[in-house]
Amino acid sequence: MRIVKFLGAVIGLLVAAAVIVPLAVLAGLFIWLKLTEDADEELLELEQEQPEPA
Repeated sequence: MRIVKFLGAVIGLLVAAAVIVPLAVLAGLFIWLKLTEDADEELLELEQEQPEPA
């Protein structure tokens, strides 16, 4: 009976890790995207302000 509980706990931990790890990665990518989005917009604004050479 102990081994059944142990296997259940191991399988439960593996399932939890399989759900939590990808969610943490996606959250990190989302935060990185939001942090770099402002810098990208500033670069685009600077490029638009510069006059093009003739």
